[in-house]
Amino acid sequence: MSESATPLAWDVGEFGLIDRIRQRFPNIDLTDDCAALALDCLRGQLLLTTDTTVRGVHFPDSAENMRNAGFKALAGAGSDINASAGEVRAALLALNIPPSLSLEEFDDFIEGVGECSEKFAIPIVGGNIARGEQFSATVSVVGDCKVLVSRSGACAGDVLCISGATGGSEAGRMLAMAEVVGFEGNREELLGRFFRPEPQFGLGKALAKLGATAMIDISDGLAADTAHIANASGAKISIHLEEVPVFNGVEEAARLAGISPYEIIASSGEEFLLVFAMPPEKLPAAKEICSTIAQIGRVHEGQGVEILLNGKPFPIKKTGWRHF
Repeated sequence: MSESATPLAWDVGEFGLIDRIRQRFPNIDLTDDCAALALDCLRGQLLLTTDTTVRGVHFPDSAENMRNAGFKALAGAGSDINASAGEVRAALLALNIPPSLSLEEFDDFIEGVGECSEKFAIPIVGGNIARGEQFSATVSVVGDCKVLVSRSGACAGDVLCISGATGGSEAGRMLAMAEVVGFEGNREELLGRFFRPEPQFGLGKALAKLGATAMIDISDGLAADTAHIANASGAKISIHLEEVPVFNGVEEAARLAGISPYEIIASSGEEFLLVFAMPPEKLPAAKEICSTIAQIGRVHEGQGVEILLNGKPFPIKKTGWRHF
């Protein structure tokens, strides 16, 4: 038993932690090493994705952030399935537990995962626990789709669209990190965008039915993720920043930070909105199923991404998140 006044996760041992996970997810079957999914629940193409979140790298190190981190870890991994026009069917959770992790922090993280699981109907069907020097969680998600939309199908003449207002996640991060002082606006809403993003599950599938040719979720940033579409499609894409919907409060945060709001909307990561290309004649139908969709650019012959503001090149200092 730890001599610390605060109970540590290691104090209850591996199987004690597994029991706590079982208590949070009573329908989980952990009697075998493999989870079994009925094949009749999977239709079309099988989708698999995995994502790792590391404490102090992907979310703030403080204990009070653990529940939000759990929520965000599952939401972010599931968003990749949505961006491929799929439906999420199940998820696996692998945890790396350091000796300093308190039992309360462990429970908070699991609770956050559970809240996301319930909100978006993503069943947790298994996982793994290992010891290590830094807390991390790897979420693997299984999904399926009837019509796959990848990053590589954008064609010259397509319009580039976004599924909602962006910039809120980065503005929320700036507030959380105290990089902005004197903000008097919608602080809680922006913090929510950063700590608890909510992917638009189901929208990717609906856009595929309407003829979306390429799609990605904004995890690294609008500029960086659009570049992924351009590179995969062998096309040039122009982004018109003045057309991009801006999340409420971003302009005030930018003013207080002494930067352009366009810097924020171009680089804000972990928004989990969808950026997609489609033929222009399909856009009205897309706006009917999601009123927040907006055209923000065009696909052309060529290569790379051109970022414009009122028709002129707009240089940005940071295109988005990079691990290295």
